[in-house]
Amino acid sequence: MTVWREDLATLIRHDGTGWTAADITGGRVVIGGNKVVGAQGAAIADPVGGTVVDTSARATLSAVLVLLRSHGLIAA
Repeated sequence: MTVWREDLATLIRHDGTGWTAADITGGRVVIGGNKVVGAQGAAIADPVGGTVVDTSARATLSAVLVLLRSHGLIAA
């Protein structure tokens, strides 16, 4: 059985022995008619090469890619 626990603002599931936090599963999240999260995107390579190397921009892009990967929005 899975229920919403209001004080924790989360789903919890009873496995026959006790209660644990439950995963939310589905194919996408739609807000206001707009899909905001869907299936995982393809992997995006880290920035390399090019004729002009902007170290700060590469570091920022790399940090964004790390977060997208760690959240599972894009493949590693």
